[in-house]
Amino acid sequence: MGTKLSPAADVFVLNSENKVLLVKRTDNGFWCLPGGKQDLGETPAQCAARECFEESGYVVKITGLLGVFSSQCYEYKNYPWKENEFCHVCYRGELVGGEPTTSEETSEIAWFAENEIPPLSDGHDVRIKLGFKLCNQTLTGHFE
Repeated sequence: MGTKLSPAADVFVLNSENKVLLVKRTDNGFWCLPGGKQDLGETPAQCAARECFEESGYVVKITGLLGVFSSQCYEYKNYPWKENEFCHVCYRGELVGGEPTTSEETSEIAWFAENEIPPLSDGHDVRIKLGFKLCNQTLTGHFE
């Protein structure tokens, strides 16, 4: 089958205590932002919101674009699907409902302060640092 490039989307969500929502992956035991591969027929923003709900039980409203990240810019150390390359679109999201619910892909759901970040799945450190850096700024840009 060979290497496959997949579009993916993540969401950076802060609660009222300025803690970020993270989920613990069942496939490698590391923490990450809620997110995953985009399905046909949905936009990257829809993907980020859907993946957040599926992996955490929380409903979010996508409110801004944080950045676009390539898996070519980090080393695969603990990610189990090393044969794939990803283009991650990372959004800012606002919590609007739901309750913490694990899934087949997530064993734990928790909120972490910037100085309490647990061991992360590959590539999420850069996205989380940027999210905290930009969390008090108004973001502009086009996204759907």
